[in-house]
Amino acid sequence: MSEAPPPVGRRYLWLLVPALAWGGVIAGLLLPTPPFPLPPGNLGCVLGSVAIAALALTRERKDLVSLCIPIFAFMIFIAPLETPPGLAIQVLYAISLTAVAVRLERKFPPGPAAGSVA
Repeated sequence: MSEAPPPVGRRYLWLLVPALAWGGVIAGLLLPTPPFPLPPGNLGCVLGSVAIAALALTRERKDLVSLCIPIFAFMIFIAPLETPPGLAIQVLYAISLTAVAVRLERKFPPGPAAGSVA
């Protein structure tokens, strides 16, 4: 028997990762003085990293790259550095996060929905 495709909402859940990362970068451009301690671009990249790790945990086959991304986000955006990450680092990180999200979707497709009987 063939497996049923995942529900439509779950099939496009990976798009949340680039939306968070790029949304943070765009919000960082629009809000010159953020109302919270972490700049919006950094916050978007960190949230996108956590989202891709959570998404990788839902797959039948686990992707080690996607699971380790929040560690890199912490080291780049949260841990104190001599020079804080600027727009260039945020854009490059959002590009790489988008590429890893596409990789996760292509090479590690979602399995059957939780609770479904195959």
